Amino acid sequence: MKLYLKKLSFAFLALTLLFGACDDDESITITSPEAAFVLQQPGISNIFLNFGLPTNPALNVTWKDDLTGSSSYDVEMSLEDTFATPIVLGTATGRSFSYSVENLNDAIINAGATTFRDVAVYVRINSGASVSNTVLFLVTTYPTDPAQISSPVGGDSFVLSIASQDLVAMTVNWSDAVLSSTLGIDVEYTIEAAAAGSDFASPAAVGVVTNLETLEVTHAELNVIALGLGIPADTAGDADMRIIARTTNENGSTLTRTSETITVSITPFNTIFPYLYFVGDATTPGWNNNNNNTAVFRSQTTPNSYYFTGYFNAGAFKMLETKGQWQPQWGTNDGTTVAVNPGGGSDPGTFNVGAAGYYTYTFAPLSAGSGFTVTSYDATTAPTYARIGLIGQAIGGWGDGDEIDLTQDPNNPHLWYANGVTFTNGEEFLIRPNDDWGNGLWRYTGSDELFGQGRFDTGGDNFPFNAPTGSYDVWFNDLDGSYVIIPN
Repeated sequence: MKLYLKKLSFAFLALTLLFGACDDDESITITSPEAAFVLQQPGISNIFLNFGLPTNPALNVTWKDDLTGSSSYDVEMSLEDTFATPIVLGTATGRSFSYSVENLNDAIINAGATTFRDVAVYVRINSGASVSNTVLFLVTTYPTDPAQISSPVGGDSFVLSIASQDLVAMTVNWSDAVLSSTLGIDVEYTIEAAAAGSDFASPAAVGVVTNLETLEVTHAELNVIALGLGIPADTAGDADMRIIARTTNENGSTLTRTSETITVSITPFNTIFPYLYFVGDATTPGWNNNNNNTAVFRSQTTPNSYYFTGYFNAGAFKMLETKGQWQPQWGTNDGTTVAVNPGGGSDPGTFNVGAAGYYTYTFAPLSAGSGFTVTSYDATTAPTYARIGLIGQAIGGWGDGDEIDLTQDPNNPHLWYANGVTFTNGEEFLIRPNDDWGNGLWRYTGSDELFGQGRFDTGGDNFPFNAPTGSYDVWFNDLDGSYVIIPN
């Protein structure tokens, strides 16, 4: 009896386990992930577009596609989450896509963005049959559109008057969306003028302002510009004008935007440009304003253009218009543009020379707010002369005994001068090295003024002297043949 019960219990237990095992099998469900077409959410969705790195990747996206089986995808962008008018940034054959700083900036601006900071940009992937989810990026762009000149307009005419020198002759106005934006950056505007049709090969700065949209130009200031561009006095001439907008970001990169060009007519009045003289410890006379101060040379082809190639001490200098007087005084306040105190105002800062050596300074044309250039000059191969003199009937005769020796500057062996030389109207002269006729002399190159650049040659024309007979100071530079003859 006991044995039977044991066998029956075992059988019942076995049946229970069997049916219990069947119940367990029916409750286990094994599933596979659903096929998906998903644009991955990036770790950083804020993008700052640095105009200094235009080709760097700015937008990097990847996606997963287990659904469409596509081998080609369009990466679409929109400024609205509805994608009413999607813009295709590009096509990818893989499942990742990169877009450069410059291209993304252009795409956002072309899409109609009216702000620059935190522009909402929606991105999705289109396989042709399906579109992915949308990812939002907040992008800070940079401006590309130039300033728009509103006045003057092309064809406007300006007749300048010497009687109105201090009055405003021209007001330049413009508009720039950057100034009313939330970018919070400074924009420097340089208003330039150039000879009409010259493509701004030699522009003159009409003025420079920061974060403003207007500039007033007086008759005197515009007159200097017009004459410097080669427009003859009392003659209407065309000048091209434009505005250069410059922005520098925190990385030191500069973005330049150039406006369209307008052409205006300017009639300048006749004026006499001053002679200029160096003063300062970078130059021979030091800070004495009446110490035989070195004259600055002048271009024979560009009115109101000054330049000097020679040796400068480490130090500083300014330029004066009259020896013995501190005003008018020319200098610089920012190291890039020229400033002037014509008298009664504040004196400008100095032109600074960091290391002694030979340099070329160019002021072309010279005007308040115009730029200047300074470049190193290699004088190592230039010949050094023991003597240089003036010879010819204009200074007394063509004989060796008639020659007037120039004095060599104590700091610059290539700079020469003579004071109080009597010149005779209607006669001629030459500049001769080492009391020698045979190896070349400096000769005339066509200047109509008492300044210019002579040409070192064994043959050619003599310098004519067509000014009134009288006493003159002479400065000469044997590095480039520059000369200036200044009446006493």
